[in-house]
Amino acid sequence: MSSRRAQREEARARREAAARDAEARERRRRRLWLLGAVAVLAAVVVGVAIAVSSGGGGSKLKAGKPPPQAAQVAAMFAGLPQQGQTLGNPRAPLTLYEFADLKCPVCRAYTAQAFPTLLSRYVRPGKLKIVFQPQTFVGSPPGDSEHAARFALAAGLQNKLWDFAELWYDNQQDENTAYATDAYIRQIASGAPGLNVNQAMGQRNSAQVTQALTQASQLFNTGGFSGTPSFALGRSGQSLQPLNALVDPAQFTGPIDTLLRG
Repeated sequence: MSSRRAQREEARARREAAARDAEARERRRRRLWLLGAVAVLAAVVVGVAIAVSSGGGGSKLKAGKPPPQAAQVAAMFAGLPQQGQTLGNPRAPLTLYEFADLKCPVCRAYTAQAFPTLLSRYVRPGKLKIVFQPQTFVGSPPGDSEHAARFALAAGLQNKLWDFAELWYDNQQDENTAYATDAYIRQIASGAPGLNVNQAMGQRNSAQVTQALTQASQLFNTGGFSGTPSFALGRSGQSLQPLNALVDPAQFTGPIDTLLRG
């Protein structure tokens, strides 16, 4: 009996040791997974930072000269319908709301990384229209974003909002500096072909622009969004649903292709 009892105790000790070893391996596996996840997240953050810091930048602007990207931006939107805040065929089967702040650096990263794909793959073929819904809370001092947003909407009254917004992002400055002065806005706007800058400046505080800005804010709030850029996607004429996307083109193309196939 004593021998069998000793064998049982020895077997139990081996099981307990094996369990401890398995638990230790699992803890190590979890630590490695967590470290890997942190590394991936850090890479994403660095990637966005690189995208934000590359391209654009006010250092390319020269005093008294239009933005150097003017010809490139004109070619980007050549032949594309613009109507107010909307880019693309008004009869496109799908609609994407873009909630963005012109002073938001991640919004600029989206325009650099994902927007060109949307433009070539969906907007030009008439499959998607994008509606710009400007927000005005990014950066400081208060009101600086609103100056830019109001002019963008006023440019939209001449169907030039998208040209202005792209040029703005190409030359975006530090979000925490007050740079949306009339002089700066005029210089950026001078690169939008066919835009009557004086007319747009005079319409910035019009009832039409104020109403559009208020509606964009209401749509953002009712959609439950908390930051920019944010997006809502759906069939044109129907309720749009929040889209879990940021700057990766694949975050947009998958849901859009699914809707187009449906």
